[in-house]
Amino acid sequence: MHLVARISVIAIVFVIEGVVLSFTIRGVPLNPTDVRAAGAIHAIHSIQGLLFRFVIAFGSSLAILLVAPRKGLFVELARIEVDAPVKVHWLIVHVALLALLLGVSAYIGGGLERIPFVALAIVRPLLALGAGLALFVALAPARVWWSAISKDRRVLAYAAVMAGGVVLAVNLSQFLWAPTARLTFSLVGGLLRPFYPALHIDVASLSLTTDRFGIIIADYCSGLEGVGLMLVFCTAWLWYFRRDYQFPRALLIVPAALLIIFGLNAVRIAALLMIGDSGFPGIASAGFHTQAGWIAFNTSAFAITVISKRSRWLSREPIAASGPVPTDTANPVTPYLLPLLTILVTGMLTRALSAGFDTLYPLKFAAGLTMLWIYRSRYRRLGWRISGYAAGVGIVVFIVWIIAARFLTVPQGKPEALSTLSAASQWLWITTRAAAAVCTVPIAEELAYRGYLMRRLTRMDFEAVAFPEVRWPALALAAVAFGLVHGTLWLPGVLAGLAYGALAVKTGRLGDAVVAHAVTNGSLACYVLTFDQWQLW
Repeated sequence: MHLVARISVIAIVFVIEGVVLSFTIRGVPLNPTDVRAAGAIHAIHSIQGLLFRFVIAFGSSLAILLVAPRKGLFVELARIEVDAPVKVHWLIVHVALLALLLGVSAYIGGGLERIPFVALAIVRPLLALGAGLALFVALAPARVWWSAISKDRRVLAYAAVMAGGVVLAVNLSQFLWAPTARLTFSLVGGLLRPFYPALHIDVASLSLTTDRFGIIIADYCSGLEGVGLMLVFCTAWLWYFRRDYQFPRALLIVPAALLIIFGLNAVRIAALLMIGDSGFPGIASAGFHTQAGWIAFNTSAFAITVISKRSRWLSREPIAASGPVPTDTANPVTPYLLPLLTILVTGMLTRALSAGFDTLYPLKFAAGLTMLWIYRSRYRRLGWRISGYAAGVGIVVFIVWIIAARFLTVPQGKPEALSTLSAASQWLWITTRAAAAVCTVPIAEELAYRGYLMRRLTRMDFEAVAFPEVRWPALALAAVAFGLVHGTLWLPGVLAGLAYGALAVKTGRLGDAVVAHAVTNGSLACYVLTFDQWQLW
């Protein structure tokens, strides 16, 4: 395996093990009866939290720097071939240290009376460090890693500085929650006063109430989360497309974007109160409250990128003349990603207009079907003949999914909101939900994750990549991305992504992956309706 492939394996293993370890931290008692121990426990817990954030930020920063465009370091690492085999005995050491780490973490949750917390807390990072080093040594000799580091040691320094900056920014931002919440409170009050002259404003509790509805501006409603996300997005965007913009004037995009997202947060909160006061408190407190922030962020991020790229003052690229884009120069990525993006955006909007239950789900099916129909001619080259493996793989994935769901989800019956609809509305909702599961969702997701992402990770000109050319690192990374979007069912999602991707690679056709995916989803639909297991929908 090339060195990059081995690094990919290490990254995937660390992600999975990190998620598993995160569950063991929840049992750590932070309020023991011993007052002297309490200070040590809080201090060590805070230090470990800082170290954990730094490690995560360092890994992310290093990945960004390695794949930064036009740097060439990633290409150099990809050329390093490792002839040494995987050392099984070091893998055993890794597993043993990981098992000890899990045991110590579990013991911290209930064994303070016999072993001091301080001792256990010191042992945990040492075990984690040893397990990580053992995995690196198992995948490649130390001389190989040193050779890779020696190619450009500045990258490690840059990644460390970036990670330190992220950790520092996160901790400093905690001091800004309260004043930012008060500023947001003032902005929302100013937006609402012209429409609600009798609006009751309580500065002490940061509450705004009318005769029928009220809201409280909590710290997490201050808009700092959106500002942080927008800052990360703008930084990454400007770095990636740094040769397409005119600097330093392009840096003005950052403060403009932060002001826009902060202002939209105030508009979102004001709209929430107006919706609730208009007689729709369920929609205001449920769907709109949870989705409006993401809608504002996605919309503003999209608008900023489009406007800035088309600005003659900011962009170096020549502005294309108005008119239809010729078919041969159209973006090849669009037919692969737009159907899934359309489904996601439509779902975000329908949930924002719901009171906890997505009554407007049929619109998602219609939007996805429309987008697939528009680009139907672009999909003919992908290969849609079906082999005998497809249905079998779909059934196997369904069985794995059901078994995993028994441990990862809580059984739920038919939603009460669905039961209150008329018989015709219930039939329409269930029919379109099942149709989407079998038709639009499998096609849209396979186009995005296997048709585009898996092949794009293999080569930039992804449409020129035949499915049998895809190697397992690209297959695995696309599967992990597919699994992570499935929330608590991320693990069976990763396994499903591996199965669908391996099927496409083996047969050389995306159609087999789509059929397998559709068989899995169709079986799940039957399972949900037959056994009343609505948590799977």
